[in-house]
Amino acid sequence: SKSFIALLVTQLLVALNDNMFRWLVVPIGQDLVSPNNKNIVVSVGLACFVVPFLILVAPAGYVADRFSKRSVIIGCKVAEIVIMALGIVTILMGNIYLMLAVVALMGAQSAMFSPSKLGGIPEIVRSDRVAAANGLIGMTTVLAIMVGTVAGYLLYDVTTLKASSSELLSAPGRHMWWVSAAALIGVAVVGWIASLFIGRLRPANPTRRPPINLLGQTVRDLGALVSARPLFLAALGVFFFWSLGALAQMNIDLLGRSTLALQDQRVYIGCLMAVLAVGVGIGSVLAGIWSAGKIELGIVPFGTAGIALCAMLLFVVPAGDGTPYSTGYYLSCLLLLTLGISAGLFDVPLQAFLQERSPERTRGSILAAVNFMTFSGMLAAAGVFYLLANTLNLSARWIFLLCGIVTVPMLFVIVRTLPKETTRFAMWLISRLIYRVRIEGLENIPQRSGALIVPNHVSWADGVLVGLACPRDPRMVVYAEYFETPWFGWIGRLAKVIPIEPGKQSVVRSIRTAREALRDGELVGIFPEGGITRTGEMQKFTHGFLSILKDTDSPVIPVYLNGLWGSILSYHGGRIFWKWPRLKPYRVTIRFGRPIYNPTDVEEVRRAVEALGTD
Repeated sequence: SKSFIALLVTQLLVALNDNMFRWLVVPIGQDLVSPNNKNIVVSVGLACFVVPFLILVAPAGYVADRFSKRSVIIGCKVAEIVIMALGIVTILMGNIYLMLAVVALMGAQSAMFSPSKLGGIPEIVRSDRVAAANGLIGMTTVLAIMVGTVAGYLLYDVTTLKASSSELLSAPGRHMWWVSAAALIGVAVVGWIASLFIGRLRPANPTRRPPINLLGQTVRDLGALVSARPLFLAALGVFFFWSLGALAQMNIDLLGRSTLALQDQRVYIGCLMAVLAVGVGIGSVLAGIWSAGKIELGIVPFGTAGIALCAMLLFVVPAGDGTPYSTGYYLSCLLLLTLGISAGLFDVPLQAFLQERSPERTRGSILAAVNFMTFSGMLAAAGVFYLLANTLNLSARWIFLLCGIVTVPMLFVIVRTLPKETTRFAMWLISRLIYRVRIEGLENIPQRSGALIVPNHVSWADGVLVGLACPRDPRMVVYAEYFETPWFGWIGRLAKVIPIEPGKQSVVRSIRTAREALRDGELVGIFPEGGITRTGEMQKFTHGFLSILKDTDSPVIPVYLNGLWGSILSYHGGRIFWKWPRLKPYRVTIRFGRPIYNPTDVEEVRRAVEALGTD
């Protein structure tokens, strides 16, 4: 929509200016201080940007809930124009303290902007597009970080004259200063124009009173976040991500200056940061695509594993020769790209979860509280970097190794917290290596109420494929003997399968369990043929599924699986498993039909399933 595109462009330009100004000021500041304090400038620059996010939690949450988020965004963009003009004045004055004060003002502007930006996403896009929207927001944000970081270093090179690698001819940043002015103020103006195209958004809580006690309101907002355990756990993940990301960004500057010897070619250090940002953008888009219209938290553990592995591998990067053509530089780019992809996979599902699950009337306050946690971590990262790099004198490689080691326990915690989601996504990845699945008719599945999923049965993979295709996890009715082994039993308990075995009492018990699940608003799946087809043709339906529907008012959703006959998991050729698999992935179509309410007999449902196979 026009509104979402306008929001996308607006937030891209905010992030672009944040990074362009900060990474222009940081090298200028490093030229103005003694050689021993260069790392301090990096840490202080980050701290100045982050501290406003901690102070302005309550006001940012209040204005995002009390007023139209569109109005807040436009107001922030006007403030950005003024702040960038002040930034140019401080550069011309050559006062590093005033420059850092403007960095803090940029942080304040972004702090007020962020809850309205993130809270506006679920108000602009449909609920099934929130994850994809976050993927695009994440991609454009890191694109802005990439361009802004490189542009900041480039502006420094353009506006700072040097006679040699060590002697300054003019004050840093003041040669051709109008180039910086045109870039920073121009981006701010274009962003303000883009914000005007965001559609009107109504205030979420127009009666909310302004917070008098900012500290008390911040504590209350954090309390509301902590009391909602799923939201708090997701916020902890976002906190970890941005803390580690801030540390990595500062460490890249150290990696470029020391390990790769790029002290006098700052633009190539910016390129290293850009490569990381490109990776985050790719990972963000992948996360949005793989989420497939839902919040897919199963992606998070895989992103965590990638972060840990890539960070530890950066420890073995060889030293550079001061040019961007060394093995160390190329290897650093490759590992930072992969690290960024993993980071995007980690962050996007968590951000989408926080936005979609936050109560609408307090969404701004919840997201502001998340910002408080996030930027507290980033501020702590600035202190940790100073401790590691200056006090302990650790190299950039050792700092990356420590980042990877710290991430490993986080991986175990996440897998333990999300075992079902992790297993489901792992199975989804494996299934996509074997099958090319096209899914049709998902709009026929109720979003919240119960329904009975009734597919044809062609192979051993049917239950998994149907379960992965549904936007909500169905509870499949399965033969109990299939899940008697410890491994399959564990998977069965995660998937909450409904076991059934021969014997009247067992059948009655399984039917009762399935019926209660429907009444509770869950999806239930059953194969009415009673077994896998031996001929490729659909068999007769048994009457058991009609008993499940009794007194539930739940519809039947007919499903047809096409393209599975002939796979090694089907009885094609008279046997299962014992045949050569086809190297080319099988093209499979899973088609969900329109709901059938109160079916009169099994043949009505069978005909509906069969008709889906002829469309």
